Amino acid sequence: MLYFMKLTCVVIDDEPESVEDILEYIENTGVIKLLKSFNKPVEALNFLKENGPVDLVFMDVDMPVLSGVDLSSMIRHHVKNLIFTTSHAKYALDAFEVSAEGFLLKPFNFAKFLVTVEKFFPTNLQSESNNVSGDYIFVKSKEDDLKLIKVNIADIIALESQLNYIRIYTLRGNIVTHMSLKEAKELLVNYDHIIQLHRSFLISTNHILSVEGNKLSMCNDTRFTIGDNFKDTLNKYLGSKIFKASSKKS
Repeated sequence: MLYFMKLTCVVIDDEPESVEDILEYIENTGVIKLLKSFNKPVEALNFLKENGPVDLVFMDVDMPVLSGVDLSSMIRHHVKNLIFTTSHAKYALDAFEVSAEGFLLKPFNFAKFLVTVEKFFPTNLQSESNNVSGDYIFVKSKEDDLKLIKVNIADIIALESQLNYIRIYTLRGNIVTHMSLKEAKELLVNYDHIIQLHRSFLISTNHILSVEGNKLSMCNDTRFTIGDNFKDTLNKYLGSKIFKASSKKS
């Protein structure tokens, strides 16, 4: 995937922990460039007046001295897209009234963050999002000092839930990362070849080697047992792929 441009952004939140979470999510997108983060609203206001316009601003609502709602009216001309991040659902109406483009209710995971911001991605990236051969993600490896490892979507064989982690089986080896299987499924929802066949794993149909009863063998010799509730999903996939002679007689 080629990134011809990145979205510029600023983060405004008086809670350092919240800022750290958002900065991690921003880095993981690979499409958003952080200009600066602020814990004090007034400092953010001065920065945006001097350096705007900015593509994205992630801003908490409930902040001391100057609330996010009050600040939004002051920076609106310097911000293309404003996203409120708050722990209080009651502020959703305020976000609507100031024409905010997004609203994230804390605590939110990376999947929810990505769903909110991907509509702002450059159109060339959106059109490539279904191009499996050229697409990739970065995965934070638990077993390699949290190093970010590039994984081609086309190389993913399966993803297996392991308590609070998932193991990603790829053609180049396995990676363990802190994420739920549900979150992984949400992030990979646009890839039709990755399907769920058990409550504990997802598999790539591109790497199925054989199917025998309720046993699935993958190209890396990994075997999975198909869950009873997911047999219809597999049968639907196999229905269009089984190579067999026509039952019609001449």
